[in-house]
Parts: sequence; structure tokens; C-alpha cells
Amino acid sequence: MRRLLILAIIACSCTGKLSDEQRQKLHEGMATQDIKRVSEADLMEAAWTYARAVIADVEKADLYLRSKSKIDSIAAARHVRIYSLIPADSALREIERQLVDAYITGADVGSVGDNIQKVGEDSLLFTKPVFSNHPDGSQQFSHAIGIKMARKTIVLSMPTP
Repeated sequence: MRRLLILAIIACSCTGKLSDEQRQKLHEGMATQDIKRVSEADLMEAAWTYARAVIADVEKADLYLRSKSKIDSIAAARHVRIYSLIPADSALREIERQLVDAYITGADVGSVGDNIQKVGEDSLLFTKPVFSNHPDGSQQFSHAIGIKMARKTIVLSMPTP
């Protein structure tokens, strides 16, 4: 009986109003629960858009990924993993090694660009090559910036119809 009385007092004292911030968080949480049907083409297009926005932030902060705190801050804000793919790194996964090899070969030929690959079932890897320019006008592959993105992050970044 006593517990029932305390529960009734608590229920009556609650005004049932949410602050604007609480209401916004509630709506955002509800939006993440919506079921979206996304085609593979739409997902890839959204991934390109999202990755290019992240790359723009990275290029403003530190193209060579030397400032770990700035890069980690961008990664946390964008819900991605940002890292450098260096040719001599023995910890590269097979897909990463293939991309680095393609960038090295492409630098010699003169035709390389951004790339996006599926990694596992729930992630995508966007890579952008970074080159060192030589005085004679030639370029040498330095490293690639890798951005690993979860499909969920990409889907949530897509505008709602």
C-alpha cells in the first residue's frame, strides 16, 4: 500500500512535459527506428557523398593524418574510422593491400582516383590517394586516406523522402 502511494505521488508530480532538447532527441531516436528500403545504387551514391564530405573535413584539418587528435575528432563526429594506408604497412588487409598496389601502379601510369569498396557485409571503405609532387612534375604515391563507414551511418545520413 505504501509503495502504491509513493508511486501515485511520483506520477502526479510529473508534469509530462519534455524540453525542446528532449523532444528533439526523442524524434531522432524514432527516426533511426524507421525501416528504409535502400537500393545498392542509392547506398553507393550516398556513401560517395558522405565520404567526400568527410574527406573535405580531413583535408582542412590534416591531409597527412599527423594530428591524431584532429582526425579522431572528425572520425567521432562523423561516426567513421579514418586511417592511413601506407605501402610498407604489414598490417593491411588484403583489400587494402590491393588498393595500395593499384594506387602505386596507377601513379606510374597517371590514372588514379578515389575508390569505394565493400568490406564485409556491413561496411564500406572509401580511399583517396595522396601523392608527393617532385620538381620534375612527376608524382609519387605517398599514402591513401581510408575511411571505413558502417552501412547504418550511410543510411542515416541519407535525406528522408
